Amino acid sequence: MIAESATTPVLEARQVRKTYRRGAIATEVLKGVDLTVARGEFLSVVGASGSGKSTLLHLLGTLDQADGGEVRLDGERIDNAGARRRDRLRNQAFGFIFQFYHLLPELSALENVLTPLYIASSAWAWPFRRADAVRRARALLERVGLGHRLDHKPRELSGGEMQRAAIARALISGPRVLLADEPTGNLDEDAGAEIARLLRALNAEEGLTIIMVTHNLDMARSTDRVVRLTHGRVDLSPTVLGNRPAPGGYHSPNDGGDRLSLDRRPASMAVLGAGASPPAHPEVFGVGHFPQR
Repeated sequence: MIAESATTPVLEARQVRKTYRRGAIATEVLKGVDLTVARGEFLSVVGASGSGKSTLLHLLGTLDQADGGEVRLDGERIDNAGARRRDRLRNQAFGFIFQFYHLLPELSALENVLTPLYIASSAWAWPFRRADAVRRARALLERVGLGHRLDHKPRELSGGEMQRAAIARALISGPRVLLADEPTGNLDEDAGAEIARLLRALNAEEGLTIIMVTHNLDMARSTDRVVRLTHGRVDLSPTVLGNRPAPGGYHSPNDGGDRLSLDRRPASMAVLGAGASPPAHPEVFGVGHFPQR
């Protein structure tokens, strides 16, 4: 059981390294990253394409495994957890949203949001849990502004609506950390601004910890802290983005970014596989298959 503490970082990377290999060619993507994330913090990770931003996010969320170093959730090491443990973490401790939504096209918005709960339940228990799960899913879709789109399939939704449905799906299990990989990268300016406002509200009003990879520097500027990756390492030089104050003033001298002051603000289905390309598959929900009906 992972113990929670106000003084323990919710998520921490220690000297994390990752190299991808194709034949005789080895590409070192992360070269010893240290990162500490406070509970309730909204952190942006920026950097040039190929700097390792998405790789870091996948390692933090156990979608992939590091070649070296450690990842800790509430003080407990998780990077070396077994497959079943990682499945549970992805299903319950982490929520994921991606640039291309990864909604299952044959399911309605409501059914997509229910998917993580359905996967986490046994086939015999689901009929007894379904009514409560549906109430929770409906409430989340109302929260993200899709109460009128419950029965619509992804092809009937706009890009911004699909991303809001994906956010509701990411929140349905009550995650400790929301991991967002370019959440506005596939949206127009207005839809992107709506998603940015929604994420800021979830963080400010509900204390949700969010780690977001983005190329949008305006969006990054509105978060608590910005960490820049350069050539696979955290760039410790002062950032010029002008971050907002972060909750509780938590700051590690090793994790980069700047902080100005103290302030406490209230798919398609595919098989599991480490090192897979940006995931459009069920490990983002926590397992590699649906239970039989």
